[in-house]
Formats: sequence, C-alpha cells, structure tokens
Amino acid sequence: MVSVFKKKGSQNYYFQIVIHGKRIVESTRTNSLREAMKRAEERSMELKLDLDWYFYLKLVIKKVNSLEPEAKEAALNDAIDELNSIRVKTVALEDAFELFKMKPRKRMISEKVYADYRNMWNRFLRFVNEKFPDIKNLNEVSKEIAEKFLFSEMNLGLAERTYNERITKFRTMFSALAEDAGLRKNVWQSVDKMREGHISKRPLTKAQLKQIFSCAEGEMRTLCMIGLYTGLRLGDAATLKWSEIDFENMVIVRLPNKTKHLRKNVEIPLLGGLCDELKRIKSEKNGREGVYVIPGIAERYLTVNDVSKMVSELFRKAGIETRIDREKCARKSTVYGFHSFRHSFVSICAANGIPMNVVMELVGHRSVMVHEIYQHASAEQKIKAINVIENEFRQKDE
Repeated sequence: MVSVFKKKGSQNYYFQIVIHGKRIVESTRTNSLREAMKRAEERSMELKLDLDWYFYLKLVIKKVNSLEPEAKEAALNDAIDELNSIRVKTVALEDAFELFKMKPRKRMISEKVYADYRNMWNRFLRFVNEKFPDIKNLNEVSKEIAEKFLFSEMNLGLAERTYNERITKFRTMFSALAEDAGLRKNVWQSVDKMREGHISKRPLTKAQLKQIFSCAEGEMRTLCMIGLYTGLRLGDAATLKWSEIDFENMVIVRLPNKTKHLRKNVEIPLLGGLCDELKRIKSEKNGREGVYVIPGIAERYLTVNDVSKMVSELFRKAGIETRIDREKCARKSTVYGFHSFRHSFVSICAANGIPMNVVMELVGHRSVMVHEIYQHASAEQKIKAINVIENEFRQKDE
C-alpha cells in the first residue's frame, strides 16, 4: 500500500511503499496532496513492475537449482527456447506519433491538440536524428536524451510553462505506447518540471478598453464584447453558437472547451451592451444566422488559428504594447491578449464586491475540488455581476 506524507521542513510530499520486503521512499516533487497521491500511485506501479519480474525470476532460479541434474538441464533448455522465441517489442520513433494518435482515449482530443503533439514530436525527432543518430526506437530514449532535448528548447527561449507542458505531453505519449514499445518505465516521469515563473495576462484598464473599442470593428468588436461581458476564453468566445444563446431567458449557456470533461456548463446572464449587439446581429441575419455568432472569426479559429494574432494586432493598433522583455529569457512575454478580457472580467467583479463563488461559476473554474468547496451562485448574484461589467463598460464612453 502506498502512503503519502511530508517530511519535517519539506514543502513537497513524499511517498513510501514496501515491495517484497523492500521499503522505498521517494519525493513526489509537488506540494499538492491531490497531485502527490496521483504521482505516488503512478510511480508505485512502475516500481512494482521493476521489482516483480526480478523477484519471481529469483524464485524460478532457486527452484530450478533445487532440481535433479537431468530435470535441471531440461528446465534450462526449456527456458532458453522460451526466451529465444520472445519477440522484443519496440516502436520506431518515426512511427510513434501515428500509433499514439490511433490509441483509444477516455475523452476526445481535438485536431488542434493533436497538431500540437505532432509539432512537438517532430521537433524531438529532428533533435534525436541530429544529436543521437543511432537512436531509432522508443525504448532507446533515455532520461539523458529527454533532458538534453528540453535544455536545447530552453536555449531557444522556451517559457517555463511551455517547458512543463512539453513534459506532460511526452509523459502522455510514452504511457500510451508503453505496452507496444516494451517500455519498462516512462523516462519522462523522472524528468523534473520547472517552478513556473511565467507572467500571466494583465487586466485591461478603463482607458485601454476605450482605446480597444474605438479601434475594433465588425466581428472583432463583437468578439471583444463577448470576452469582456462573459469572461469566456478565446476559443469559447470565437466559436460561440446561436444555439447557446437563450434570448427568452436572457442567458448564455456554454460548455467550456478547456473543461468540457467536467461536463459542467457556465451560465452567463445576457445583459446590456452585449445583449444589444447580439440582437442587432441576429436581426440583420433575418433568420439566416447559421451556426456561429461570428462565423468569420469561428472559421479562422478552427482552421488557420490566427485569431489570437488578430487580437494582438488590434491591441497594438489601440496603442497597447502586448509584450515585454523578461530577465533571463530570450523571448518576450505576452502580457496583454484576449485572455486580458477574462482577467478584466474577474478583476472588475472583485473590485465591486461580487462574491468569489459567483465569479467562479461565471468563468467556469476548472478545479473540481474548488467547485465542491464553494456554494453555488444564485441567478440574482450572476445578474448583479454582469451589471457591474455593463456599468464599467458604459463609463468608458462618458
């Protein structure tokens, strides 16, 4: 049985497990109890696999050695024949991604996410082919190779958060292919993630909002209004459907893409300027509105995926510098983007005394544990929160 605990003076959790009388203690490298328990279970399975085969092999050898000479020789010959007949499982690095994509999933992965995996894997392949040309199969990838690849990526200006996301993706791929590739352990599990020091998006000031909406036109203006009035992430705002807008009950009901596995909709009151904007668009469509509220933006997001770049161009046109230099980092960090509308939404609500649990329900907090802890917000509280956004937005034109 695995037990998780903290050592005196340590921030991170440790776990211990006894396998065949051998006590093993390792760090989980996290200070989150939930994550520590998950990592402890995963690591204990690896340790059992590592030790079980050797334990049973020793029992077999002991048994064979106790046999009479003739029986002992026959057992050894049988063992040799059996070992020679075993085909060593392996997966070529060149074939790994396509095999990974064919694997069944607990939940669907979008083509966009698969594209991220493919790009990452192709970068890894190019690195291995250049630096370790003799490595051809998945089971030949060592921790050293993994760490050197990540180090090379960091030298190109990879941010800490992206670095950690790469490790997570590699862990997922290697775990999915472990049986096919004959992997006894996932080398990426032993690669440490970095403490994230990334700079999050900043909320927009009233003056900046005024600048943005004075420059925004057409679908871009509608997109920005959806972001400000709902706090939705870019993907959800860009692909908002008419079927998710209930004009009769004056509410937007959306299942966020990022947390769709939780199967929990966000319900956002439809009020003020956004309501007027959506009614205007619907009236202009005259019953031919189609699927998406802003179809041009939706198509670009789902195909060329350059909407984030379009938002950045709008911000720069409004005189807002979106990126800043970071110490010890080759690349600049983006501090203003579409996600700034989400930060603005939360900040304005907090500044006007809207309870935390109300804001969390409106923006669809992704933590299941937090949702269980905080009580549900009433419809009246949600309406008050959206009215706060409306008042702030209206003030910019005064």
